[in-house]
Amino acid sequence: MRVSALRVGRSRNVPLTSAVYGSASDDSIDVHMFMFVIEAAGTRIVVDTGTLSPDYVRRHHPYDFARATEESPENVLRESGIDPDDVDFVVNTHLHWDHCSNNALFRNAQILVNRKELEYAVHPLPVHERAYEKLPGLQAPWMSAWDRIEAISGEQKICPGVTVVPLPGHTPGSQGVLVETGTGRHLLAGDAIGVYENWNPDWRKSIAPTIHTNLFECYETFEFVAGLDCEVIPSHDHRILDSPLFRRPTTLVSQER
Repeated sequence: MRVSALRVGRSRNVPLTSAVYGSASDDSIDVHMFMFVIEAAGTRIVVDTGTLSPDYVRRHHPYDFARATEESPENVLRESGIDPDDVDFVVNTHLHWDHCSNNALFRNAQILVNRKELEYAVHPLPVHERAYEKLPGLQAPWMSAWDRIEAISGEQKICPGVTVVPLPGHTPGSQGVLVETGTGRHLLAGDAIGVYENWNPDWRKSIAPTIHTNLFECYETFEFVAGLDCEVIPSHDHRILDSPLFRRPTTLVSQER
């Protein structure tokens, strides 16, 4: 098994209060965007597909978004030896603009989205319309691959050692990907846990993401994650690159959970 974290840009100088609910900190952080690639049991899986160009992001969203040329989705995939046409599955942890805008790049992939997320993305509350790009004169880019989306509910095993798990709270249909290797379990957590400041192994001390649709579900998700006995991989934190998961290929765990 190989799991790669491919950086595809960052939003600069974002207040920490935008990521950590109720924070009184004056600190700012860079919110890093990642695509994750899992190669396991002859299957290639991409978890989240990032954003469109920096110009597009700055035009439609209130962020100072930057991307080096070598960080474009096409370039990082090529450098990792991945042809988008050879990807079997795309998992969108949710349908906010920064996690699903390049779905169409993977022309042969089946796209797995939680059913509740699909329903909410089509008709979100007005306060969440920009996050889902439900804006006048704009079609959210993920919709261009609508014909390849499979709406899923609950847990779904993709291949031995790789399972999609529901993580609601940030959005109604947020989900993550649990990867089981010979060195332990690792959870690609999406924005259920966007930065390390959201997470504490004592789940009651975890702090929900600032953007959420259900605070109670956030904490039910924290409790669920604590029971998985896993390393948590937040979606937007550059410190994940220090995880042993991304340093070398590891052994696939093939037995049933």
